[in-house]
Amino acid sequence: MFKKTLLLAIAAASLSGCVGLNTVSLTSVPAEREQAVTASASDWNFIGINFNNDIVDEAVTDLKQQCTDGKIEGVMTKHQTTGYVLFFKREIIATGYCNKA
Repeated sequence: MFKKTLLLAIAAASLSGCVGLNTVSLTSVPAEREQAVTASASDWNFIGINFNNDIVDEAVTDLKQQCTDGKIEGVMTKHQTTGYVLFFKREIIATGYCNKA
């Protein structure tokens, strides 16, 4: 019985995560907010070692593709990290408004 409880506790601890908000930035929000657009990108790393920042470019490209005929304004970006024992998930979340030119 003790072994099962211990294994269940270890499994629960390794599957749960702790989220940390690293940075938030916001540009001026326009008076006209025609269409909201959102993009996100993420990657995983081991013990917090990052080998690249491609997720930033991926999120920017995704945001631009949603507003091909306009201008993106009022952009809010969040960089957050979720830790799972030895592995970490980094996420970039960007939201803004696509206003037609």
